[in-house]
Amino acid sequence: MGCYQSSAVPTLATILGHKPHATLQPSMSTTSDVPRLRQSTSFQRIPLARVKYPCQTSTWIRGNPVAVEWSVLDPSAVYVKIELCHVDSTATTLVTASAPNTGCFVYSKVPWGLIGDGFYIRIVELVPESSASQQATAPRETLSDVFRVGNSRWPDTASEGSLTPVSVRGSSIRSPSPMSSRWHSEHQPSFRPAASCY
Repeated sequence: MGCYQSSAVPTLATILGHKPHATLQPSMSTTSDVPRLRQSTSFQRIPLARVKYPCQTSTWIRGNPVAVEWSVLDPSAVYVKIELCHVDSTATTLVTASAPNTGCFVYSKVPWGLIGDGFYIRIVELVPESSASQQATAPRETLSDVFRVGNSRWPDTASEGSLTPVSVRGSSIRSPSPMSSRWHSEHQPSFRPAASCY
């Protein structure tokens, strides 16, 4: 399963997922003391998805591409909308207006105007207008863990979502001092293997 990266997708296409859930409720008759069981059927909504990445330990690097990954829990939701949100704001950044519900979407560039802690991803199912008018329920959504957005000047904030090498400028010093050697050894670009968030 590969990640999807495009905007040429139908804008609304899915149906609300419901799973029938039958329960038996005892009821007493006024004519006898024998309890009767009557069947009551209610509908329990199937969760849309579970976000795998970004997770709590993630840091997105501004200006770089990142992949949003999720487990598809209801394949009847064909398309989803993905938004980048912040805990202290009602404003959202649209990651994509419509993407196939495949479990992966590549966001081509984390916006430069974002930085700090408290960001999260919201994945919302897209419901066709015909289904939305028939159903009184709101579209299902799922939220990621809260994560951080940083920049490439913070070498210790790069995570498995976007590995950004830190370049070290060449020095005109022919034999580096012990302090310079130590700095170079601590700040050389290193790529960490992708650690599992889930």
